[in-house]
Amino acid sequence: MANDDLVEIHVASGVNEAGAGFCTITARGGGGRILIGQLDPETVRTMALDWLGAAEAAEQDAAVLRVVRKLGLPDDLAGAVIAELRDTRAE
Repeated sequence: MANDDLVEIHVASGVNEAGAGFCTITARGGGGRILIGQLDPETVRTMALDWLGAAEAAEQDAAVLRVVRKLGLPDDLAGAVIAELRDTRAE
């Protein structure tokens, strides 16, 4: 594992003196480097939904590649299909 590899991201809830909620985000790298910051709940919620969407898209992309290879078609075709799916997802 390289020093700049992401090892984990941890999110914890909190509330400030004024009663506003916040989330503390901690990211740890392979070399032990730790980044800590605070974000408002709405930003964290949006990020979480983006992560879920990216995880689903990655699994779909892998499925396309598996099917294309199973059919004996060139990987370039899988790349074209995956690119088209990404463009469609962005719309």
